[in-house]
This record gives sequence, structure tokens and C-alpha cells, in this order.
Amino acid sequence: MSMQISQVIFAAVLCLASVGARGAENAATRLRQARSLQCTYQSSEGTWVRSGHRTIEEDPDHGTAIYDNIDVTRGSARIIANAGAADLTAWMDRQGSLWLIERTPLGYEVVTTVYPMYADGSTDGFVVLESRHTFAGSIAVASTAYGTCRVKQ
Repeated sequence: MSMQISQVIFAAVLCLASVGARGAENAATRLRQARSLQCTYQSSEGTWVRSGHRTIEEDPDHGTAIYDNIDVTRGSARIIANAGAADLTAWMDRQGSLWLIERTPLGYEVVTTVYPMYADGSTDGFVVLESRHTFAGSIAVASTAYGTCRVKQ
């Protein structure tokens, strides 16, 4: 009897693993086919260095951005956000993550990565992380924002 129960449990585990793998595959396919994403950022954490003194600060970031005209074959995309619009460099890595690089007018770079995984509790919101480093006078800042991106139709 215990042999049958262990076989049933093993079969159930294999079934769940298969469903999880298919879910990840579907997420990767959806992200690879996306030409436009609308991203909403929920939180941000920054490391501030003011005159040599470091502090870490959390920020409830509620910004949004649209990444449009995504074409990884050409290596290009466009961002539309609160500071206007800009051209981006775009590519996908071997695992299916979408990388977007923006060089701002001040010369620093913003790196945005959209992962082929859904955020906790979501069936269509991809996980996105955005990192930037800036420097102004005696203040240096490195920040990372977390949010979700949805395919924009």
C-alpha cells in the first residue's frame, strides 16, 4: 500500500513540475513576442553617498514606463515615461530575459531587465528590475526599482 501512495505522490510531483516548466516556457514565449510593454514600479531602494557618507533608503516608487517598438533583432526599443521619450538598446539573453539600456541626456545609463517569470500572484505581469547610478556634485546614488510589466496590445 505505501508503495502505491509513494508512486502517486511521485506522479503528482512530476505533474506539478511539468506544469511549472510549461508556465515558464509560456512566459518566455510571451516575452519574446512582446513588442510593447507597460511597466509599473512598486518599490525602489537606493544607496546614497553624500559627501562620503553612505545611507540606504527605501522609496515607494509608483512610476510607470512604456517600452515600445521592441525589436531585439535590430537591438532597439523606445521608452516613454515621465521625463519624455528616448531610444534604447535591446537584446534577449539565453534564458529569455529582455535587457533594455538607456543612456540619459546627463550621460549615465539605466539598465532595465524584464524576466520571463510572473510576479507572485500574477498570471501576466512579468518581473522587472531597473538599476541606475547617478552623480551630482557631492552626491552619488545607486538605485534599484522593482515592478511588473504587462504586454501592451
